[in-house]
Amino acid sequence: MYKTLKVIHHIAGLIGSLLVLLMAITGILLNHRSLIGYSSNTAFELQKFIFALHSGSVGNTSIVWLTDIGAICMIVLSISGVWMWTDLILRKRRRNKHE
Repeated sequence: MYKTLKVIHHIAGLIGSLLVLLMAITGILLNHRSLIGYSSNTAFELQKFIFALHSGSVGNTSIVWLTDIGAICMIVLSISGVWMWTDLILRKRRRNKHE
């Protein structure tokens, strides 16, 4: 059970981290628009694309499910991390009790 939970924890961590990284980068670029050339027309198109990625709709396609997956991964990561930590502490206590 512990090994399976560890694999789930690692997969959720990887997927969740990539999605949170995407949200963080697009958020920083939206907050500091001068980094992508706020005044030019080409940069305006790039800003629209970055905003679309960050808000979850690119063109007519909704990608809100990506942020949902990121949120679910963070929930799974948190729960599995606490579970594994608790299991480890309990096993150490049992081992020390028998010594």
